[in-house]
Amino acid sequence: MYQNHIKQSEINSGLISKLKTIDDAVIILDQYENCLFFNKAAERLFKKTSNKLLDSAFYDDLTGLPNHNLLFKYIQQAINLAKEQKDYVFAVLVIDINRFKTINSSLGRKLGDELLIAISQKLKACLREEDLIARLGSDEFVILLEDLQNFNDAIDIAERIYHELLIPFTLNGYEIFVDTSIGIALNTEDYTEPEEILRDAELAITHVKKNAHSYYQIFNRTMHVHAISLLQLKNDLRLALARQEFELHYQPIVSLTTKRINGFEALVRWRHPVRGLVAPQEFIPLAEEMGLIIFLGLWVLKEACLQMRTWQLKFPELADWKMSVNISGKQLAPNNFVGQVKRILEETGITPNNLKLEITESCLIEDSQATIAILRELKNLGIEFSLDDFGTGYSSLSYLHMFPFTTLKIDRSFVNSMEASSEKLGIIRAIVNLARNLGMDVISEGIETVNQLAQLKVLKCEYGQGYFFSKPLDSKAIEALIISELATVNLNNSNNSTNSLEEQIAKEQMHLQIEYLRQELEELKQEKADLEIMLETATEHADLVELQLHKEISDRQKIEAALHQANQELERLTILDSLTQLANRRRFDEYLLQQWQILRKENSPLSLILCDVDYFKFYNDTYGHPIGDHCLQQVALAIEAAMEDDHNLVARYGGEEFAIILPNTDGEKALEIANKIRSKVKSLKIAHHKSTVCEYVTMSLGVFTMTPTPEGSPELLIAFADKALYEAKAQGRDRAMFAMS
Repeated sequence: MYQNHIKQSEINSGLISKLKTIDDAVIILDQYENCLFFNKAAERLFKKTSNKLLDSAFYDDLTGLPNHNLLFKYIQQAINLAKEQKDYVFAVLVIDINRFKTINSSLGRKLGDELLIAISQKLKACLREEDLIARLGSDEFVILLEDLQNFNDAIDIAERIYHELLIPFTLNGYEIFVDTSIGIALNTEDYTEPEEILRDAELAITHVKKNAHSYYQIFNRTMHVHAISLLQLKNDLRLALARQEFELHYQPIVSLTTKRINGFEALVRWRHPVRGLVAPQEFIPLAEEMGLIIFLGLWVLKEACLQMRTWQLKFPELADWKMSVNISGKQLAPNNFVGQVKRILEETGITPNNLKLEITESCLIEDSQATIAILRELKNLGIEFSLDDFGTGYSSLSYLHMFPFTTLKIDRSFVNSMEASSEKLGIIRAIVNLARNLGMDVISEGIETVNQLAQLKVLKCEYGQGYFFSKPLDSKAIEALIISELATVNLNNSNNSTNSLEEQIAKEQMHLQIEYLRQELEELKQEKADLEIMLETATEHADLVELQLHKEISDRQKIEAALHQANQELERLTILDSLTQLANRRRFDEYLLQQWQILRKENSPLSLILCDVDYFKFYNDTYGHPIGDHCLQQVALAIEAAMEDDHNLVARYGGEEFAIILPNTDGEKALEIANKIRSKVKSLKIAHHKSTVCEYVTMSLGVFTMTPTPEGSPELLIAFADKALYEAKAQGRDRAMFAMS
């Protein structure tokens, strides 16, 4: 059948001088004895005769498999045959041994060669006798599957190969595991050259490597279109810096407690002259791959520092604000990165403590000791560091110990799903607690709803960014935002406002939501009444009306449930102290009265502890209100840690004073808890140089216990506890006293 591919005119012209046949073998040579064509029977003949010249021209020296010369001839034959016979099906599989260079460099080239031989033998065992396997590159094999029944046969063979190569190889005492990627090209395309089908199989492999859940991929036309588009994008990216097509947008980072901006994250954008704004997830990986990220990263760093300094000169109130800039792992690799940062600081005039560098966990994997040295040198200058996207990659607590991070950033993927997933909520809680214990700040990314904000506040997350506050904006829009922010701060200071802005926003939105739900509920009630009338007057359509009625009733129930949930959320917002997240004075009064009534019926004791931070006014005057607020937050945590019963309520009673309601607790036990609180607060070792009691922050506590009776009252319990607190202060502070009735 193969002689038909050689035309008689070619033989007559002298281009083909010899046509040899030995049994079924067909060999065609030109006038210089160069082999132009042979069939598979001839191939078997070559192996038997061990013709060294032919072996070196058509076979791989290491594995003995056909090389690219022989492979291309057979693929060309298959292409020609498919054009003649429309039902002829063939496929090309390219098999790439992932990370083979690592095996070669770690175990040696000799063992690597032995592994390639062993792989080639396993591949042969997976194939039919009529299939051809060739070695195309150092770690790449190609299989030509001819005369298939259908294309599913190619998938079956790919799966067989993958699972066979999963079995580890044992060579020279080493157990070696091999991972493969398989690209498949089918003869569904209009191929004319072997290079075309091999190119498409290689493109399929690149898609396999991008998809962690797949080990083979069949080529489709969109891959080729994507490859061409990607090539154009790479060419444009090389020119983008020179053409000044990059720009920075800035997203505010906001205190969740005060709702005030305290810095920005600089985010690079590419304004392509044809495509418009190109998403960072499209061009940042390309810049990493092409090595352009070092130049782009330095441009971003310098531009962000220059912009921050410009704003500070225009708005002196921004002296303590920080500019956060993302740093690639490849930027840390060159040994002159510290020098580059120093030069940028000098050229822009920004002070180091206004700069924070954000680094992802993946940057810390390779050459960690060198990275530690670089970061510590930068930290000595006053620069701070954030660990970006914490919890999404190679999270290790050792990083937090080894590297000089001051901030953890919670990835937006956790925040986006925290309302629907208790698991994600638990992860956020764990990260916040971990950061607090290590003395780090926490920033939550991707805050988009008031509910997310409320939950993060309850979890005591300190800072956040996201579309709820502001999307990333260009420098002009940010400047307008700064002016508005400073005006708001000045207005709040002049009015001495005590309610934080985010609580007002949350409550206003909640009220709007409740009103909206109430209106919907009224409309549904009216619709239900209308449907009931229809049901009475249109009996011929009774089934249809009843179905609609049930639907409307179901909708009404959903609205009522949503209304109930919204009311609960509003109620929760109104019973928490915004600074400490403890119960506020309103909640304290309600709970005390509630427990008084319950325990009066049960004739059981009710204890109350009132506690006060000693000389807190001196502390505030010495260290300032922000430090004072932080002190109260730490004290609140210490008090909560001393509680042994879920029925106990800890509340901020006012200023630096706290109150603890202890149902079913007698006086002796209440005094024990009070002393436990005093000890825990003192063990915080918060420095207080203006205290005459101790070098650290201390507490005075007053305790009283009553069994509720008609003659007594909650107010009387509070009065006796307050009397005990006064006595504790009178006797020298830093002690707990029980009031004598």
